[in-house]
Amino acid sequence: MLKSLLNSFKYAFCGIVSSVIRERNLRIHIVAASYVLWFSRFYELTKIEYAILFLVIAFVIVSELINTAIEAAVDILSPSDNANAKISKDAASGAVLFSAICAIAVGIIFFADKVVLLEIIEYFKLRLIRPVILVLSLIISIIFIFFLFKSKDQVNMKEKQINGE
Repeated sequence: MLKSLLNSFKYAFCGIVSSVIRERNLRIHIVAASYVLWFSRFYELTKIEYAILFLVIAFVIVSELINTAIEAAVDILSPSDNANAKISKDAASGAVLFSAICAIAVGIIFFADKVVLLEIIEYFKLRLIRPVILVLSLIISIIFIFFLFKSKDQVNMKEKQINGE
């Protein structure tokens, strides 16, 4: 029983890692969430506001994971062009877009404070190392999003070669 439980966690973790490797948009959401959480420390958010922030981030990431699962299942069930397959994929992508738009709206509500935005600018102006670290983190983020992993098409082509297709 314990082994079965541990296996279920292992499979879930593998699904998340696989999705991060394959899905550029998921990596974008992860990076955006990381910056939101880092910059949120400049705001005096309540525990409830942080809970809302984490729920919104989870909503976007879970939507992306579900979209990935739907796309993979549709690709298996309908390898050739199919109108219903397109509807399924488009609807799943639309769900992710909707969740991201909602997250942006929450972000605007929580973080559109000119006084705090000016304080953040001052924070970076006080020490040269701070903007340098920010720029380095942006470079690392760009590498993580666009260059660290192979594209989904390259992974699919490699899998076909391995399977002899």
